[in-house]
Order: sequence, then C-alpha cells, then structure tokens
Amino acid sequence: MRPALRLLVGLALLVASMLACAVPGFDADPTPPPEPTPPGDMIFYTAPYSVPLQAGTYIPGTQVGYVQSSGELHELLIDNLRAYRQVGDSLTWSGIIAPGVHGDYRLHLQASFTGALQAEGEVRLAILNPTPVEIPPTTTPQGSIVFSGIPVTYVVPVGSRIPGTTLVYVGERNGVAELSGTVSYPFFAVEDSLIWVGKLREEVTVRYNLRVNRMDDYGLHLTGTAELWVMN
Repeated sequence: MRPALRLLVGLALLVASMLACAVPGFDADPTPPPEPTPPGDMIFYTAPYSVPLQAGTYIPGTQVGYVQSSGELHELLIDNLRAYRQVGDSLTWSGIIAPGVHGDYRLHLQASFTGALQAEGEVRLAILNPTPVEIPPTTTPQGSIVFSGIPVTYVVPVGSRIPGTTLVYVGERNGVAELSGTVSYPFFAVEDSLIWVGKLREEVTVRYNLRVNRMDDYGLHLTGTAELWVMN
C-alpha cells in the first residue's frame, strides 16, 4: 500500500473512532446499571455512634464499661477483663445486643473540649429475620438503645419491597411513584419525602426519612436516613 493511501486509511479509522465515541449510546465499555437492593433474611445498617462515658456505666447494649481515670490512663472493663486505654485508642466489641440483633461496635475513646470522655465511631447492625409491621408515624418509639442518622440508599425494582418496610414499589405513572403496603397516601413525586415507621421485630422499631430521587428502568431510587430503637 502506498504511503499516501496508508495515511488516508489511518485518518479514516481515527475519524470513525472519534465519531463512535461521540454518538450517544455507542460505548464499548458502558457503565453497568446500579444493583437493586437485594431482599434477604437479614437487614444491615451502619450507624454513626457517640456516647458519653461515666464511671460505673456501660456503653448501652455492650460489655464495655468505664471504671475510672488516672491522669492520661483510663480503666475500662471489656467482657469482664480490665483494659487500659488512652484517648484515641480503640474500643471495639461485638455481640448480641437484643434478641435477633447483632452489633459490631467500632469505636474510639475521645475527649470532648470540656475533657469529658466519650466513645465515638460506628456500629454495624445486623437484624435477623425482620418482619416489618407498619405503625402510625406519630407513634413515639421506645428503646433503651438508639441509633440515629443512619445513611440509607435504596434502588427498588418494580414489584419489590423497600427494605425494612411494608412498602412495595408498584411502578411509575405520569411521573409519580405508586406504592402499596401502606394505609397512608401511596403516591410520591420526585423530590417528595417519604416517612415510614414500623416494627422490624418486637424489640426493634425503625423510622425512615427518605426522599424520592428519581424513577427509571432500574426502579425507584431513594436516599435518606433511618433511626433505630432497640429494646434489650
């Protein structure tokens, strides 16, 4: 092939490649769709957590207790064993905090600006066999352990249930999402808030404060927060 012809062929291939990248829908490596939130026999939450430490008391639901301080050294009990920690050290514990509820505490010992001690970090919660039951949203939940500000993001396909609720996404009609499984008004537009309160188990109450982000071929997209009350 003559050099001039080879140059023309090369230019043609380059232009074809650039056009392919510019044409909508033509993508050799398309971004995969988001995975729908799967159902299951457990539901998981990761909760930010902070609790003040007072001498003679335990972090709620755990076997981590604060005994006393001596200068920069702080004495604690962890599973009935004495532990000595300084500010910044870890306070980890994992175990059953209520029937059917497992907590994995990943905390650190911190001091407030007043010098008071507190444990801060996150708790990973697993709730076994949740059986959601809707209760009126005006109900005041009761629980000896409270987890708030839990971030949640769900993608709910048509015909599927919003995790941890009785709500089922029926589909979209004229830009409005229709839900079943509730005695309340079941229609929500994009940017509407969605409040749901219910029992996951007899010992666990949840309150969702969600917002409808969008509806597309993958389902109903929701983001927001959850709050849990656990009786132990």
